[in-house]
Amino acid sequence: MVTSPQHSRPIRTHTDLLERWEELMGTGGFDRRSLWLIFLDADGHQSDLIVPIDDIPILPDNRDVTAIADLVGRVRAEVGVAQVPMLLSRPGPRDITEGDRRWAVALSAAVRDLHPRWPIHLATRDRVQVFAPDDLIAA
Repeated sequence: MVTSPQHSRPIRTHTDLLERWEELMGTGGFDRRSLWLIFLDADGHQSDLIVPIDDIPILPDNRDVTAIADLVGRVRAEVGVAQVPMLLSRPGPRDITEGDRRWAVALSAAVRDLHPRWPIHLATRDRVQVFAPDDLIAA
């Protein structure tokens, strides 16, 4: 778990979320495969808690995806957060890989009922991007 100062600007649009992920990424990009979770209240204000799940495998398996979905559901119920946007990060070029697609599809399906508003994002060495619906069809 990582704590971060409370951000005063709420996340209400896809652009707001993209900018927040870019702030998290900084100028150096990411050096390991991780899934990042941030927690938003009903008004889009981010809590000071950020959860990175490091060293995720290249391809998802059902056990890992179920555990992540369970974690998201528990945090939403126990802490009272309304939304849990997710960012998949990895080193390397910006091209979306088959593993990236499979993670995005699996996570989207697993948490669809928990927070349908935010698409999964991908951060690589030099870019943060959203997984567009067309990106996910190939998986």
